[in-house]
Amino acid sequence: MKTVILAGGLPSTIEMDEDRIPKPMAVIGERPILWHIMKLFSFYGYNDFIICAGFRSDLIKEYFLNYYIYSSDITVHLKSNRVDIHNKVTEPWHVSVVDTGLFTTTAERLYRVRSMLEEDFFVVYGDCVSNLDVPSLAASHKEAGKLMTAVLAKPSGRNSIVPLDADGSILAPNASQPVSLDAWANACIMAVSPDVVHRKPFPRERFEVETMQRLAAARQVNAYRHDGFWSPVETVRDRDCLQAMWDEGNPPWRIWLD
Repeated sequence: MKTVILAGGLPSTIEMDEDRIPKPMAVIGERPILWHIMKLFSFYGYNDFIICAGFRSDLIKEYFLNYYIYSSDITVHLKSNRVDIHNKVTEPWHVSVVDTGLFTTTAERLYRVRSMLEEDFFVVYGDCVSNLDVPSLAASHKEAGKLMTAVLAKPSGRNSIVPLDADGSILAPNASQPVSLDAWANACIMAVSPDVVHRKPFPRERFEVETMQRLAAARQVNAYRHDGFWSPVETVRDRDCLQAMWDEGNPPWRIWLD
């Protein structure tokens, strides 16, 4: 399964940089949030990524164009314009960075990369880190047989509560069916059928809101509860908290060994 990372939208207010950067490029442990997300999926063998970029997509492209050099030791021969790569540190990733527009909605971003999505795929928002069991999510999606499986996590304060029925299916807002009293929030991680993105979204539809609600009304959204670590990175406080965890040496989302 491919992993689509939504990395467009407005510039980050986390990094106090005059030039401003995309939020997924904000740094934790000397690496952008984007890298932390990709390392999680890569740990489980999911190495094919599509990054839906928007604001300053050039920075994301440059990061991956230069990843090999920045991650390795080098010797530069200025006179001959030759570079020798030592220790050759890299990743087994196939990365497509697609400029999907500056003010495009999340549903429209996915629609613009639909030609690259022929099988079930993951959608991940570029401002959250977790220790999600990705193969378990994929298995839950396959077993449920619905168009979408949404990962739910314990709410952090800024996240909306998702209504569930007794069998764990996500309900449309204001649905009359009884809902679980447990509080769960949309973690903005999904497993999705390609049928969803090959249909043009309604104007200005947000994938995590209107698209999900439309599918939920048709009983086509499966819920996957993630009881482990999950945190959005929306504010300087969020970033500083995660940085402190990283500095302590055992951040809960780093399940990879290197």
